[in-house]
Amino acid sequence: MSVAVTTQGTIIRGELTTRLAGAVMVLLGIAAIIMPDRLPAIVAAPLAGGDAIAAAINNGIDAFVIVFKPALRAVAGALDWAVRALQSLLHATPWPFIVIAVTWLAWRLQGAGLAALCGSAVLYMALSGYWLKSMNTLSMVGVAVPLALAVGFGLGVLGAKSRRANAVLQPTLDLMQTIPTFAYLAPLVVLFGFGPVPGVLASMIYAAPPMTRNVMLGLRGVPQELREVSSMSGTTAWQRFRFIEMPCAKHQILVGINQLVLASLSMVIIAAVIGGFDDIGREVLVATNKGSARFGQALAAGIVIVLLAVVIDRLTRAAATRRNTPTAAGSKGAKVGIPLVWHLAGLVAVLFVSLLYKMESDALAVVSAVFFRFGEVAVNEWLRAFIATHGMTLDAIKNNALVYLLLPMRIGLTKAVLPFTWGVTFTPVMQTVYLLAICAGSGVLAWRGHRAAGGFLLAAGLIAFTGFTFLPWWVVFAGVTWLSWRMVNWQFALVAAAMMLAITLTGHWQDALYSVYLCSAAILVCMLIGCPLGILAAKFEIVSRIMRPLNDTLQSIPLYIFLIPAVALFQVNEFSALVAIVLYAIVPIIRYTEHGLRHVPPTLIEAARANGCSPLQRLLLIELPVARPAILLGLNQTVLFALAMLIIAVLVGARGLAEQVNIGLRDADTGLGVTAGLSMAFIAIIADRILRGWATRLGGTDSAGQL
Repeated sequence: MSVAVTTQGTIIRGELTTRLAGAVMVLLGIAAIIMPDRLPAIVAAPLAGGDAIAAAINNGIDAFVIVFKPALRAVAGALDWAVRALQSLLHATPWPFIVIAVTWLAWRLQGAGLAALCGSAVLYMALSGYWLKSMNTLSMVGVAVPLALAVGFGLGVLGAKSRRANAVLQPTLDLMQTIPTFAYLAPLVVLFGFGPVPGVLASMIYAAPPMTRNVMLGLRGVPQELREVSSMSGTTAWQRFRFIEMPCAKHQILVGINQLVLASLSMVIIAAVIGGFDDIGREVLVATNKGSARFGQALAAGIVIVLLAVVIDRLTRAAATRRNTPTAAGSKGAKVGIPLVWHLAGLVAVLFVSLLYKMESDALAVVSAVFFRFGEVAVNEWLRAFIATHGMTLDAIKNNALVYLLLPMRIGLTKAVLPFTWGVTFTPVMQTVYLLAICAGSGVLAWRGHRAAGGFLLAAGLIAFTGFTFLPWWVVFAGVTWLSWRMVNWQFALVAAAMMLAITLTGHWQDALYSVYLCSAAILVCMLIGCPLGILAAKFEIVSRIMRPLNDTLQSIPLYIFLIPAVALFQVNEFSALVAIVLYAIVPIIRYTEHGLRHVPPTLIEAARANGCSPLQRLLLIELPVARPAILLGLNQTVLFALAMLIIAVLVGARGLAEQVNIGLRDADTGLGVTAGLSMAFIAIIADRILRGWATRLGGTDSAGQL
């Protein structure tokens, strides 16, 4: 009895200590925001030593290049030869044969429906005039995928078999997937020069983690009973791995291959910014930089990239889900008795005929491309007329978003509310009333037991008051450390504090705050649009059927494509960057909101109906609170997607850490690119762990998963 009382008293004292620490931090934070000029300078502004750290990294890279130059040249030469050889092979292969071969493969894997989709997609690529550029992209993917497959599979097996290796691999994989893609290119360009080689190696680094994680997941999912039976049967470790574990993990490994191939394609296209290879990604980049003047060309090339991604995605996904049957699953009318060798013989015959008529087929593609160019010109004219007609409306949307959303979030209401922007002046009296209202509202919510809602209202109100870029350094540091402690544990709180110190010491603190501001604005828009769409999709099946293919399309489109409509309609500016981020990051919050609402226990809904709750009351008081863990996991994925898109949005107006990474790539400043890239990775890791911890505390799973 005394032990129980002592334990209860310890818990109560710990809770009181936590609340007291939180209250003190809140009061100091309010004071820091309201009276920043009265704070000591040492806590009002962070220290910076980024130039020295970046210079040290550059010196280390230079020394490494001097010592290992022969080996680096050998690797670069081998990879360049492989890419050029595959490029020559694809160029020499007649496009009708590739169209027929892809159609046949799709039919074998899943039937006539997939065959029609893939065949028409490849035919469009051939007739649109972008065939050679597409083959150039595919040649880089064809070299990057085997490398990433070998590295990812090897690391996955090592992580599944060794706990020590897994402890090292997990944070390494997190860094590989959260470091911005451009940051990979900066040191690789210094080591291997311009051309396709840095793109291939960057694709390998970016695409290996999904494969590694899926191999680890598949091997760990092998039933323990099978392992025990194999051990009792006297099998060796290699036999057990080859004949038992690999077949059981086959499906998960194939899923990893699907994700690996798509990641490789996405990264290869991003690598177009370094030039040196005339691929389809470079075509999109050049056309997009021209804005609305070449919207038709950017759209046509973008469609080719989307089709290439869709074909690769559907084929690899069909291979992952295909059963071991003599014919394709679901194919109607397939002749089971026809051996595979006859199919292959038919393909050889098609190849022979295609080679005989290669000049004619190439001439047909050239003539067809002319008509596509006319179509692109027509699209440009249509867009020019649309902008001339609706230009004032587009400018109004952009200007209102800048004035009433982006500017207050960036510099705060105290500096954004001016007579020539809002039409009023944010006087000291109005500022006092605003602060009192925010503090009173958060206090009332906390008093009624809604501490999380009260804390969110207070944080949002104070951020809006001062702006992200003017937040006191130590307030952000203390607040994030406290959240890490409360939502995860004290060990991660120390890690988060170390990450923020690293961002500060490398001189990227202000850039980090700008990046957090732009991502927060995009996440806010995603929440305001995505949550209602998810609710509608959960309530109405017709909305779900419409949203499902749209979400699939948005998730399979390479990141570059989202820049095309943003730049075409709003030119190159901060709002275009916001639009591009929202288009890419909105899908997870829609999916997870629908998923969470569809999995609310029916007994709760029936009980609410029995008590006379209206549909709105059921939604607000029952369904949304129950679905909150799933929605938080969707928010977590949206945050990560927004940070991933931020590095691409730098091409259309984003600044902050993404701009620093881009400058490092442009100037071959590896130190700047690496430190800025690591800073973005640290932000992503901190946000990911805090949101996942919050979802876990509310009853969700500890993994976002894939929906």
